Amino acid sequence: MAGPYNFNSQWKSARNLVLAAASQAAWNGALADASLTRRQRFDGSAILDLTTTRRSDEAYAGKGTAFATDGQVTSYDSKFSGFKAELDSWLAGYLFAFLMGKDTVTGAAAPYTHAFAFDESTRTAVPTTIYMEDTEDVHYKCPDMCMNDITLTIPDIGSVTAEMTMMGTGRQTIGSMAALPALPTNSYLLGSDASLTLNANALIGRHMSTTLKLENQLEVHKAPGGGLYAIFVRKGAPKFSISTQIAAKDVDDTYTLFQNDTPVDFVLNVNSGAAAQLQVTIPVAHFKTTKLGFDKDMVVWQLEADETTCYAQGGNPPITVQVINSVASYLTAA
Repeated sequence: MAGPYNFNSQWKSARNLVLAAASQAAWNGALADASLTRRQRFDGSAILDLTTTRRSDEAYAGKGTAFATDGQVTSYDSKFSGFKAELDSWLAGYLFAFLMGKDTVTGAAAPYTHAFAFDESTRTAVPTTIYMEDTEDVHYKCPDMCMNDITLTIPDIGSVTAEMTMMGTGRQTIGSMAALPALPTNSYLLGSDASLTLNANALIGRHMSTTLKLENQLEVHKAPGGGLYAIFVRKGAPKFSISTQIAAKDVDDTYTLFQNDTPVDFVLNVNSGAAAQLQVTIPVAHFKTTKLGFDKDMVVWQLEADETTCYAQGGNPPITVQVINSVASYLTAA
């Protein structure tokens, strides 16, 4: 019913997010609509934080008042946070490609195998563009967005869940895409398809859950002459951590790994189909802690390790990730 105070409220579920497998060829070079091909399902809570830094004369004398009499914007910053989604095979490749920066692809046709590792040849992050529709009227692209951190949670049943945070140079271009991409048919990675081995010891039935976190510790680079926006985004020291819950049994094979500081070949596989697979490999992991816990009345061990206790040895990186999906390539500059 029409009335003097009615308005058309906006549904969170009507928001849209579009991603690209491509990277930007240059900073401040937003990807064209043709490269933004992935309409991404997400829980709707992810937001772009576009913030400003300002100067004013509030702290100065000689103006006849205690209040500011002038001011201006001196810098823009952008951050994409709060993203959470069920992990499908396309998104798995996207997350690890843009966070780790190095993707070695094998396969002449789908399914393709992507081997991801931290790219230590450069300290410059990989920029891409995201497109968002927050309301019916507020649509925009954000170029120069770089992956700062991701978190995967592998449950006992249901989809693996993914969270991510991105940082940018502060740029935003208001306007709509010509048309949204079609909603894709996803191949999801399921916790019920996960298997964990420690030193080739399969723990099916005892592996309860795993949380994997990776981080780039990004910093936006600003310098004189750069204007109101960051010039680029640089990477800090890469970080990662793993936390795994394993059910205890009568003859211990878990606590002793921590007690004796035994190096462990940690391999987590999720096989949800020929083109929907994930493998996380940490070849030399030392557990930094083993906490006793409980799943209802069942005793469990919480094993934890991170980049300080997982070593790069024998020419192998401390952590690698493999994704098998139907995407021919990520990170191709466009």
